[in-house]
Amino acid sequence: MTDDEKAFHRVMAIMFPIRNALMYHIGEVSQAEWDELVSELEIRGIKDRTFTDGATPKDNYYGRKDIFEVAKNPKGKDIHHDVMKFLEEAGLYFLCHVTSDNFGQMLQDTHPEGHDPCEDAKITEKIPF
Repeated sequence: MTDDEKAFHRVMAIMFPIRNALMYHIGEVSQAEWDELVSELEIRGIKDRTFTDGATPKDNYYGRKDIFEVAKNPKGKDIHHDVMKFLEEAGLYFLCHVTSDNFGQMLQDTHPEGHDPCEDAKITEKIPF
């Protein structure tokens, strides 16, 4: 396997438990457990901000702390899209940190809307594993 492939698998090994916590086990996850799950994201400053004043729901996004709080208590709101957006963006931004620029270019070239997730991540310095 290439270094990028190894990094990809490692990112997925970190992101899948985050996904499972948000989608299937949120009632059982403590704040301390959540903090441990997202620790690699925190190290890299991934999803450290929330913005919910967008003109459309598509413009909004949740940070690590707030997505956990919303998932714990959605207050009757359908949070499916919020959770999925968090997971997608966090995973892509994480990959941008730990893979080569060529891998980042592939992410842009294959993005269905033509976005450059590595540019969207606003990475000033990559933090590899």
